[in-house]
Amino acid sequence: MEKYLKVSDDYHVPDVMQAVVLSGVGEENLRLTTIEVPECGDNELLARVDAVMACASDNKLIDQGPEHPLMYGWDTSKYPVIIGHEGSVTIVKVGKNLKGKYHVGQRFVIQPAVPTGPRRYRERYRDNAKGVNKIAVGYTLPGLFAEYVLIPEEVIETGCLIPHPKDDIPFFGAALAEPLSCVIAAQERIVHVLKESPTAPRRAEIGPKKGGTTLIIGAGPMGLMHIEVVMSYHPSKIIVSELLDRRREKVREIFQNKAERLGIKLIVTEPKELRKVVESETDGRGVDDVIVALGDAKVQEESIKYLAKEGVVTFFGGTPFKDRIIQLDTHRVHYDGIMITGSSGSDPSDIVKALEMISNGSVDPGNYVVKCGGLDAAISLIRAVRRQEIDGKGVIYPHVRAPLFDVNGWNVEKERAFLKDKLAN
Repeated sequence: MEKYLKVSDDYHVPDVMQAVVLSGVGEENLRLTTIEVPECGDNELLARVDAVMACASDNKLIDQGPEHPLMYGWDTSKYPVIIGHEGSVTIVKVGKNLKGKYHVGQRFVIQPAVPTGPRRYRERYRDNAKGVNKIAVGYTLPGLFAEYVLIPEEVIETGCLIPHPKDDIPFFGAALAEPLSCVIAAQERIVHVLKESPTAPRRAEIGPKKGGTTLIIGAGPMGLMHIEVVMSYHPSKIIVSELLDRRREKVREIFQNKAERLGIKLIVTEPKELRKVVESETDGRGVDDVIVALGDAKVQEESIKYLAKEGVVTFFGGTPFKDRIIQLDTHRVHYDGIMITGSSGSDPSDIVKALEMISNGSVDPGNYVVKCGGLDAAISLIRAVRRQEIDGKGVIYPHVRAPLFDVNGWNVEKERAFLKDKLAN
């Protein structure tokens, strides 16, 4: 185990590795297969993947293939891709031109959304990648459901390789930084315009309103993260609306004590009671912030009705393309001054903040992990996410073999004990 944690220059990289490869469109074209470990070019890095999480976005790629917005026509049946974009990696090889800047053993999180066009394989994109200004890890760049990943120059040159702030951050905690960064980015798009007095100038304040009431609709894995990040802005009340009993119970289990410690009133309800709860908790005024953490246009449309004057609603979950249109009462915008914003993904600064929040204890990554397994369990995990069978995040450790198993209170000690046991076999 110690050798696994302390990677040195004499690290042995094998000739072949296993990876989850998409070679077409649809779940039936997703396979765990053996492929060659990629060669590391002069301006590239080769990294060992230590932990990777499944995301609902992986399933959008599986279903859409070349038509996915980040694929730009790349035909997965001709040019298979390795999926996965939420993970933690350790450098095992450094390209000739990068020696001195990077070294074997460094740990990183990759920001998967890379703000540049491709340097190679342009012929595989529609119109030779004309107009493409963003590519992504786990899409047309090598993904993380693999034992090793090639980190190309596009990732390095755009600042999308983010170092762990501390070596003691668990692998699963670093892997959570990517989805957490998306939550951070969304909440930093919330802006309230405030005045200290009638004659004072207006000022803008980023984030959910301090001392206000925030409503979060949807308590899936991302909704849970929204709850914890909202707490860092210190609202007086957080209302959580969730249809499923087991998810409502999970919200209470994870966050009730923390909310009480911070002096925040946490109210958990079901959708049919939401209007009554909002009226009661705000004296009929409405909430200051709404975060819609699910991809349903009808819910997005309905959410606007819960806003107080000058409130802000954030659409976080992406809707199906055919169901993306909503109706809007423009009087609420013009006369009530409400604002509508949205966010998808994040940038490197959000990854940095996510790692800081995990490192300093503001966010406990163990709150979100409900399943773990080895690379042989990756497709089972992806399917479970696809079927909405799990109410948290699942972690795959690519260098061990183990079926999916349930966990509660996953932490660095449990992670290391698991790896020590499995790596020894």
